[in-house]
Amino acid sequence: MLPAAAIDTAHYRRYIEANVSLRRFPSGLGTRRHALWSERGGLPRALILLSTGRAVLSDSQDELELNGPALVLLSVRPQHFIRLAAGTPALVMSFSDVFVVDAIGKGAESVPLRYMAERPVVSSTVQDADLFEDVTHAFRAIERELARSEDASWRFLTAQLAVIMIQCWRLSGLEAAGRQSTSTQGAILMRFRHMVELHFREHWRIAQYAEALDISPDRLHDICVRTLKRTPLDLVHDRLAHEACQQLVRSGLSIEQVAEDLGFRNATHFSRFFRIRTNSTPARYRNSVVRNRSDKSATIERSFADWP
Repeated sequence: MLPAAAIDTAHYRRYIEANVSLRRFPSGLGTRRHALWSERGGLPRALILLSTGRAVLSDSQDELELNGPALVLLSVRPQHFIRLAAGTPALVMSFSDVFVVDAIGKGAESVPLRYMAERPVVSSTVQDADLFEDVTHAFRAIERELARSEDASWRFLTAQLAVIMIQCWRLSGLEAAGRQSTSTQGAILMRFRHMVELHFREHWRIAQYAEALDISPDRLHDICVRTLKRTPLDLVHDRLAHEACQQLVRSGLSIEQVAEDLGFRNATHFSRFFRIRTNSTPARYRNSVVRNRSDKSATIERSFADWP
């Protein structure tokens, strides 16, 4: 996250809006259908809060019925819609990988929370009233914070998301899975991914990741190549390029500011890296997406999603 002091207020606000949004759908007299994919390019994650009533979550293939009180966490695709029955209100929060990583943080629960964040969590007819009240309060706090004219706080917003994610974890049944043996290759890759999220802006060497994971660089390389057919460095560079694409499209920052936020020595070094990974300069990429409204980072995002 770019410190507020490093950019002006307008850029800071735009950065927040590029990474999190919340929509309130009030109850209506009839059935209503809403797209979950944002019109401005699509934030990859969504949380749906259904306090009461009935709804149907659908994509191009499947439908899932929800009965309030309900909480849903999912990765969003353009085909995702929610159909609300008469008298059913809903809150839908959309957010980026950057937002969820900052919310999860570096504590003991971070790795299993990251594991959960990559998988759909559906809890319909929630029985724990206190837990659901905590989640509802956090949703409303985020809504109020986003409504502040210019001084919304990134730290406040991520703190509220952390509350929601922990309660999702408790509802998901994945807590036990998150505590399973850390000796498996999948668990090591999961921890590696989380370490990449925390340190890709610092341009850690692969040896530093291996040391943090308490394995040798050769062992890390072997696991990544055998499991994902890609080297650790290639995976890290994909994450860095993916974030560069997102910031160029959504943040409103200058190319120099994006380069600084992503830890590059200067804009020239950043442009050289970006051209190697995407076959385009940052300026050309930004202009083409604005002109065509087609997010060319989809290829990078798909490869990043191949992680466990």
